[in-house]
Amino acid sequence: MLSRWIEKRFRSKPYSSRQLLRLLRWYPPIFFQRIVPLSLSEDFLTVHVKIRRSILTRNLNGAIYGGTLLSAVDMWYGTLLWQKCLHEGIPLEVWVERLEMQFLKAARGDVYATFSITPSQWAEIKHFLTTEGKGRYSFSFELYSSEGEMCAAGSQVLYLRNLRLRPRKYSV
Repeated sequence: MLSRWIEKRFRSKPYSSRQLLRLLRWYPPIFFQRIVPLSLSEDFLTVHVKIRRSILTRNLNGAIYGGTLLSAVDMWYGTLLWQKCLHEGIPLEVWVERLEMQFLKAARGDVYATFSITPSQWAEIKHFLTTEGKGRYSFSFELYSSEGEMCAAGSQVLYLRNLRLRPRKYSV
């Protein structure tokens, strides 16, 4: 029930970065995975995230589950673009099409990540959303342990659709 309430609230309007950060800290899918957004830029182009090692996220070897690390990456680029587009007046549908991660080292402590969209990437995305209406865009990411060592890296491909230019077609 709480998840539906949050989902309904998220879809209704653009939020300030402070409001969105507060809501995301309590969003059940990431709250119970111990994924904590630490800061969100005012322009919705950067978010800093911490993945806490706890009894809920630790595997039998004492490292953080790979699935938890994948969950930590899954939502951030899409959420940043979704809010940025809402603030620009572009109704956006976004889906993770592909997520690839290479695990480089076991994460035995907390893990940190920064998900960032450069202004040139945003300009390119905005251009194809306002001209073509849909497309795919790839982002790369790196996850670091609390000791500063890279523990995972990968890429994510998002499917983006401007709902004003390319509305959904439902079949009954």
